[in-house]
Amino acid sequence: MRLKKRFQPTTLMIALGMGAAMVGVATRANATPSATIYGMVGVVGTYNTATVNGEKATYGIQNNISQVGVKGDLGEAGGTKFIYNYDLFVDPTTAIGTPSTYWAYLGATGPWGTLKAGRLESTYFNDVVLPFTPFWWMYPTTVNAFEQDKAVSYVSPMMGGLTLSVEGFNIGKGATSASKSTNNYSFSGTYTFGDYTLGAGFESFSKYGNGATAYSASPSQSVWLTPINEYAGVLLKNKVGLRGTYSAGALSVSLGGFGYKPTSMLMTAAQNTHEIYTYLATASYGFTPKWTVMGNISTTTQASNGALPRARGTITTLSLAYAPISDVAFYAEYQYADKKAVESGLDSDVLDAAANPVTSPGTKAASQFAIGGTYTF
Repeated sequence: MRLKKRFQPTTLMIALGMGAAMVGVATRANATPSATIYGMVGVVGTYNTATVNGEKATYGIQNNISQVGVKGDLGEAGGTKFIYNYDLFVDPTTAIGTPSTYWAYLGATGPWGTLKAGRLESTYFNDVVLPFTPFWWMYPTTVNAFEQDKAVSYVSPMMGGLTLSVEGFNIGKGATSASKSTNNYSFSGTYTFGDYTLGAGFESFSKYGNGATAYSASPSQSVWLTPINEYAGVLLKNKVGLRGTYSAGALSVSLGGFGYKPTSMLMTAAQNTHEIYTYLATASYGFTPKWTVMGNISTTTQASNGALPRARGTITTLSLAYAPISDVAFYAEYQYADKKAVESGLDSDVLDAAANPVTSPGTKAASQFAIGGTYTF
């Protein structure tokens, strides 16, 4: 049973209402503000084989994006509803550390579309990448940004099956006279017809990631604790993605291609400037109402550029999930990265995740097995 708590305005709601008034919306709202408390607890046990000869395999218990949040609306006027969401990242596996913001925004939604500002879900991710991430713990190599800091996004209403999105993120500039813009932006969209959906998107990164130095890493990080303008250890100018999804009943199949354009330098070191291409295929099938099997194959290639390293390799992911009731899910997942993927550093974000970041690529193929569960409310 899904539990939701709704309550009348309190000090929290009054504070949120005052924040909305600051942007000129609360005085026009004519509905009672509301809030829904929600969350998820996820825990996973993992086993990782060694990526370097002589090292030992590792294992442990880790948090799986456990979070608690509150969302709702501040009222409605003229068909427009003024919305908010604050989502807190927590870790049930340790008493050490401070909870951190996962999502946080104020916004408005209506027949004209949805506008949000704050720390947001990436619209590029939602439109293009999301169908390739049906797994609870494992992810393919294209997943390097869930959230965007200092962001503003607009998502259009569906127009004959077409939805368009635009987002600016890391919006700002340093305080010194020599500081540069850190602004990044993305454009994306989806088109749905029958059981098919096409998605495409483009994301561009500022040359001055930190606002001061050309070809520098952004201080904003992905959920894997890597700079938001980095892919497989390479700093990017931009990236583009295209995917197609077929979904009917218990079956869903997605095919996609992604391109990454590197900058000419990685901080002060030269890097391979040839485009990186990643191709994916993902399928999931619910063979009973409670059991689902999923699989993904991700292959990456980059042309040679002298003695400079290049990104390449294949990662395969398999998963079996069991959901005995609507709010509880258990899963077992396996992921294998071939030697080229490990040598390229493609596996560092995938196999080890934020809990065990890899500072240098390994030298042999590696795999990970995970067993976990989630409870949502």
